[in-house]
Amino acid sequence: MSDVCLILEGTYPYVTGGVSSWVHNLIRALPRVRFSLLTILPTRDTYMEYKYEVPENVVSISELYIHETELSDTKTRGRKSQAFEVLEAFYKGMGNNDYSLLPEVYRLVMDPDTRVISPEEIFMHPYTWELVLRWYDSMEMEESFIDFFWTWRYSHLPLFRMCDLKIPKAAVYHSVSTGYGGTAGVLAQIRTGAPYLITEHGIYTNERRIEIEQASWIYERKVDRTVITSDISPFKKMWISLFDELSRLAYHHADEIITLFENNRKMQILGGADPKKTRIIANGINLKNFKNRRQRSGFDQPFRVGFVGRVVPIKDVKTFIRACRIIKDAVPEAIFPVIGPTDEDEEYFEECQALVEMMGLADSLDFMGKRDVRIEYPLTDVIVLTSVSEAQPLVILEANVCGVPSVATDVGACDELLNGRTTEDIAIGPSGIVTPIADPGATARACISLYNNPDLRWDMGKAGIERVTRFYDERDLNFAYLDLYREYIIESEAREKNVI
Repeated sequence: MSDVCLILEGTYPYVTGGVSSWVHNLIRALPRVRFSLLTILPTRDTYMEYKYEVPENVVSISELYIHETELSDTKTRGRKSQAFEVLEAFYKGMGNNDYSLLPEVYRLVMDPDTRVISPEEIFMHPYTWELVLRWYDSMEMEESFIDFFWTWRYSHLPLFRMCDLKIPKAAVYHSVSTGYGGTAGVLAQIRTGAPYLITEHGIYTNERRIEIEQASWIYERKVDRTVITSDISPFKKMWISLFDELSRLAYHHADEIITLFENNRKMQILGGADPKKTRIIANGINLKNFKNRRQRSGFDQPFRVGFVGRVVPIKDVKTFIRACRIIKDAVPEAIFPVIGPTDEDEEYFEECQALVEMMGLADSLDFMGKRDVRIEYPLTDVIVLTSVSEAQPLVILEANVCGVPSVATDVGACDELLNGRTTEDIAIGPSGIVTPIADPGATARACISLYNNPDLRWDMGKAGIERVTRFYDERDLNFAYLDLYREYIIESEAREKNVI
């Protein structure tokens, strides 16, 4: 048994990135807390190798592959009609934020020890076909039923896969997202009665909405249009609605709902979270790891504009590349290192490489892969972040504490990280420049202005060092989570003793 089971969707220890680094650092910082990891992945062939050396206080790692098609056929005896009746009533209740039937759904449909129908059978049952038919009729859509049926089937397969979820024994369950990870946390709470916590770095529903709106794999009926509209297909709306409902479900069952900054907390509340359950625990970094500082520089060396992050669509690397072309025209000696993994979305990486060639930047923009950022930051004049969605990016904190100003899109906590959050924080002064999303011209102009004003770069660098040192020390985050875990572990142990 572990003290805390971390429920992780598509991240640690198989994928690098901000959330994975956060998880890794938290586990290492709390060596007396025993962690188990429940990792939710697409298929067993998607991620096969750990990208981190897992700390010794991780006592177990288990996986659930939600996009594999095999479903269990095990069940106990009982009336199948009762399971369908409860399941349909639960679906109807979800539309009114009524989740009271979920424990009964779990007992009849999901719990391997008590379910009266297997996941395989319910997925294939004629009653399910009739149920989906009724939902289709109620939506009055123009798209064909077959397309609707297969969209429903593919979107719900991961939920049926969760019927076979093996839940590690733990005193506390803590998911680092809503969505499928949040649903696993809810099921763990229902099965064990243990406390359940959520930490959202980025708001899950918002990030999935961006991905779904851009997705080409979701069917859309081709319609000749004379006017461009912002409408999305009914099937994309189905996916978005599903993730919205899963988040509401997780919010409803969670004992505490944590995020990194105030705007995210407001979005959680708008998404159905009880304000009394919400709280903020800001990100921080280990100041001891970033002792090297950017030295003052002028016009006697190449202007180095860096990008640190995964080469994936949500980071909008293409906007960075387009901005680099504009910067290069104004500052011919500029160079553009891109530091971060390129293997997460190989198709997108190839598109970025093609764009670099097309923009004539092959000699000055270099995809360097993973590097030690503690060495790279002090060599860089400006760090650029062009993401279309972020939470509280560690890149800004790390660059700023090294004395490097950032140019970042106005997403997540970027504005408060660069301009300050409280009166005391704002008084320090800006440590970078905030720009609009998907605006290479604005990004380029901000970088060029910093090139033309070395004194401003230096002042912003000093402000960044002071801001991070005073307000974003990782030790504060670690103590906050240690206190939180202790509180709920004690509560869980007391509940176990009373049950026993």
